[in-house]
Amino acid sequence: MKQTLDRLPQFDVIAQEDAARWIDGITRYHASRADWHAKRLHGIGGSEMGAVVSFFRGERHTGFNSVTEIVEGKLMKRLPSFETFHMRRGNALEDLARQVYLKKHGAVIDHAAMAAMASARKRAGYEFMVGNPDDIVIKNGRRYIPDYKVPSTFSDEIDFDYEVQLHHYATLANIAGIRIDGLELAKLDIPSEMAEHLTQNVSSFSPQRISDIAASIAAMDTPGCRIVALPVELKRSLQSEILAAGKECWNDYVLKGVVPRFAQRGKLELDKVTELRVAQYQQQYIMAKSGITYLDSVAKKAQAGINGALAEVDFEGKALPLAVVTVRPNKLDAERVIAEAKYLGATPEELQADKRGYSIAALVSELSLRGVDVDSPHLYEQTMDLAKAEAYLRDRGVDTKQLRKDGVIVELARQKDAKEFGKVFQESAAERFGAWIEESMISVEDDPEFQSEEPVDQPYMPIEMETGHLSEAFVRAFEPAPINENTNQNPMRATTGLR
Repeated sequence: MKQTLDRLPQFDVIAQEDAARWIDGITRYHASRADWHAKRLHGIGGSEMGAVVSFFRGERHTGFNSVTEIVEGKLMKRLPSFETFHMRRGNALEDLARQVYLKKHGAVIDHAAMAAMASARKRAGYEFMVGNPDDIVIKNGRRYIPDYKVPSTFSDEIDFDYEVQLHHYATLANIAGIRIDGLELAKLDIPSEMAEHLTQNVSSFSPQRISDIAASIAAMDTPGCRIVALPVELKRSLQSEILAAGKECWNDYVLKGVVPRFAQRGKLELDKVTELRVAQYQQQYIMAKSGITYLDSVAKKAQAGINGALAEVDFEGKALPLAVVTVRPNKLDAERVIAEAKYLGATPEELQADKRGYSIAALVSELSLRGVDVDSPHLYEQTMDLAKAEAYLRDRGVDTKQLRKDGVIVELARQKDAKEFGKVFQESAAERFGAWIEESMISVEDDPEFQSEEPVDQPYMPIEMETGHLSEAFVRAFEPAPINENTNQNPMRATTGLR
């Protein structure tokens, strides 16, 4: 591997510290493929070219890797991707996909073309073009480059990365003087359970068993058990774009030791329809939050009221006025229960939990007494610290925005002006929901038992909304609730007495 790295065209612009970290990471995580990864540093491969083309088109890439990650890899600032199950499935089942494709289409591998492409002289100025196609085949008297894929779910769409990858290989074939008549993306369509089983066990299968499985899939040829060869139109313009973008990326970034990054975006520009939709969602959010805030305070006051009313009452196991709300005593205080048991003579042995856990302090002390180096790194859990990882990336100038989780965080603004405006919604929510709760309260007006009693305090205090704060755009949100035409009252109002 050392000789391969010493011959890198970009060797002079690679930082020694980066090289040392890269070599350590490769031997630690990718030892079995160390030489292969070292050779990939010598140029841009087919699976990487899609991101490069997208970058020079001014488009954000959504495929395998970003152009930033690719150039970081070439400069030994980034390790290769760690193998996922998706990658492992593709690698493990590639030969099965190949055999199904060859059997179904009666194609044969063009070994002479493959050998010629592997040994072809590089074109001056385009030495960075590297890569080997899965196959070059002869089918119906014509020469094709197929690329075999084993997706988790089948679709007849052709991702941009795959289209560019095939054109990348076709370009290498042209440089080697090999005529290519067509490109195909061959997708193996099999059930996910079958793919998982084969991925885990195919390495133990005999060649004859794999051949038999391939023959069965080729003969079945039905959705869910088949190979689908999707034709990819050979575009000379895309080949020219690959050569131009690849050359600029290699010469202006890799060979100069510069990592390309997208410029920061300015003010968010939205079309009028989307802008209105976002504003409406924001409005709904603050209205809902305001209602929740008020109702939550009412619920807490009601809970406190129930607690006060029943503080001196033994109500456990007895029916309360409304079955729809459950009220039960709080759980036991573990510390008080254990302390009381000890006061009444219980021994630690009698109270010992059946499931025991080790005392780390006692273990460390015992190991130390036995002469074990308790500071030895292998005794510690390998827990990664997010803050340290962020600091490491920040020191290396990495924009961590691309590492965020999917989705957005929505919350109420904390600025003073925003809080003042939010109060308007909270006051309106108190008025609306307060009125709804008041008219829905259990009525005691007609119950003679309560005629001589003092008025019952309500467990909430509606706040009168100040006028003149709401914009006209929000008025519709606070229109009166619909009235039941038959009863002329709110359908939620309860009129049943306590009897």
